[in-house]
Amino acid sequence: MIDTLIYDFDGTLSDTYPVVTRALLRILKEHEIEESYEQAYAYLKISYRYAMEQYDIGLDIPSFRKLLEDYHIKAAMTEQKPLPGTKELLATAAKAGKRNFIYTHSGKFVHDIIDKWGFTPYVTFTLDSSYQFPRKPDPAALRYLTERFAIDPATALMVGDRDIDIEAGHNAGMAGCLFDPDGYYPACKAEYHVNQLSEIKKIIL
Repeated sequence: MIDTLIYDFDGTLSDTYPVVTRALLRILKEHEIEESYEQAYAYLKISYRYAMEQYDIGLDIPSFRKLLEDYHIKAAMTEQKPLPGTKELLATAAKAGKRNFIYTHSGKFVHDIIDKWGFTPYVTFTLDSSYQFPRKPDPAALRYLTERFAIDPATALMVGDRDIDIEAGHNAGMAGCLFDPDGYYPACKAEYHVNQLSEIKKIIL
């Protein structure tokens, strides 16, 4: 039985990629680099680092990442939206006695967003990048959550939109649920595959 759900945030609960893609395209345009929305989006879905490695704007990756994050944060509170069914899923899980956690590589501004969207009452804890754990698929952050909140990995489900989310869950001894409506990761060995967040309710209830 699954009694704990740990969600990736960007691309899983939040429709973040369109906002970040537009931010990346603005940066590229300022550096006189032309790119299509579709290609930039596809690169970002692999990973932010992978996307940044495709473009030479005269910055190293940490500096490029900081610039992209700055552009993203400026737009996030007004442009970013939750994915359909997110609040309903969190509320349903909480009502059924499950615990919801969010594990994101984004910064502390995520707390303001989930509060704005009304998610906060349904989320036990949000682990953001300020904790400075190694990035997924390293399981250190998930192991921290299991120890701090007495989570049994055997009854936990890691939910994410990328293969590294699932790999992080597996590395921490958890099952994985891949949310991949656009089919970016057909080879991902997740225990569950869903195209809509509402489908997760059938898995946990």
